[in-house]
Amino acid sequence: MRALWTSLATGSLVLGTPIAAEEPKLETRVVESDFESPAAKADQLDWLIGSWSGPGVRDALAQETSTAPVGGTMVGTFIQQNADGSIMFTELMYIRPVGESLEMAIKHFNPDLTSWEEKDEVERFRLVALEPCAAFFQTLTVRCADPQAPGEGLVVAVRSGSDEAGNTRELVFRYRPRAGSDSRLYDCDGTTIELNDCLAGIRNRAEAREKLYFETALGEGGFADEGDAALRDLMRSSQSAAEKNREQECGAVYEFWKEGTIHNAMSLRCSIRLIDQRTHVIWRNWLTFQDSSAPILPEPEPSR
Repeated sequence: MRALWTSLATGSLVLGTPIAAEEPKLETRVVESDFESPAAKADQLDWLIGSWSGPGVRDALAQETSTAPVGGTMVGTFIQQNADGSIMFTELMYIRPVGESLEMAIKHFNPDLTSWEEKDEVERFRLVALEPCAAFFQTLTVRCADPQAPGEGLVVAVRSGSDEAGNTRELVFRYRPRAGSDSRLYDCDGTTIELNDCLAGIRNRAEAREKLYFETALGEGGFADEGDAALRDLMRSSQSAAEKNREQECGAVYEFWKEGTIHNAMSLRCSIRLIDQRTHVIWRNWLTFQDSSAPILPEPEPSR
């Protein structure tokens, strides 16, 4: 990354969408080394999930993808192309827990998969602030283009040195969802009420499928259909814990977004995602076999 920022600072790369030197408002933020990062979890960046693309370095296409958090870490990839469509460089990005807060860790790769950083090194950006539809890391910002319409656009900005006058320069990417990508809108649109009704319908369908898969696992034809009362009790206890966990997690999401009109939508998206994750766990643990036998029920796809 240092090589890129040096090139940007010296002008050897033409930026796709630079902020002019006289621009009074910067996208990125900087804090002192003794600043205490706020408590946060990767689940609070649910609006970042999906695939995005837009003009990048030298106006060539840039693409970014972020997955749902796994074990508290959100994993993402970035691809910067050349004008001819070939790869200029790529990034592997982790938004991961550090204490009670988060950091973004990035490792860069050349087209031949050699890394810019040393073998055990990554670029680290600690969290400065988390706001509705925006995450501000030290010198790096990721935010919704419109906080009232998460999933419709994304802005990513990173500081890239200073110009000859000493003014801070930023490299800014303005993304739109890639065609066919899952940006967590779940194909719902319309007014706030229409959006909430649509998401509630998807959540209800997700819950119905989760119930079907769990009852099948417990009932005739499922792995617990051998009169093992202890196993059944453990499965029911696990299911109850999963339901309680998502109630608390998505309740926290609702609380975090309560000042905005999207609080219900964000909580519903959280519920759908966690229900789908639980259904897949049930399927993998209790409805599939270790050999080539067909599963008892088909692998669940994301709810729609």
